[in-house]
Amino acid sequence: MLSWSTATTGGEVDLAAVAAGEGDTRLERGDELLRFATACATADDDELARARAALADVSDEAFMVDAAAVAANFEMMTRLADSTGARLPADRLERSAQAIGVMGADEFVSKR
Repeated sequence: MLSWSTATTGGEVDLAAVAAGEGDTRLERGDELLRFATACATADDDELARARAALADVSDEAFMVDAAAVAANFEMMTRLADSTGARLPADRLERSAQAIGVMGADEFVSKR
């Protein structure tokens, strides 16, 4: 979705930097967004609070809340897809193949 949204808005993103969790993502506020996203995926509440504050400092509270909502939505979509056994249609996988490879998602092992 990130690569599609940046293409729609005329922006650019380096998905390899996003996947690595470091480097120049080419996103505005990219360092803070990456730190926030990484903190969302950990159990470190203190780092999450610091990352949330850092993101709000370079943007505003509304932007940080939007970022948190996006992270929560992705978590919800993943759980929903896993619980229902949903699979992406073949044509969608083909269109997404490059991004999937760059992000390393093709290396994930299913829990099923």
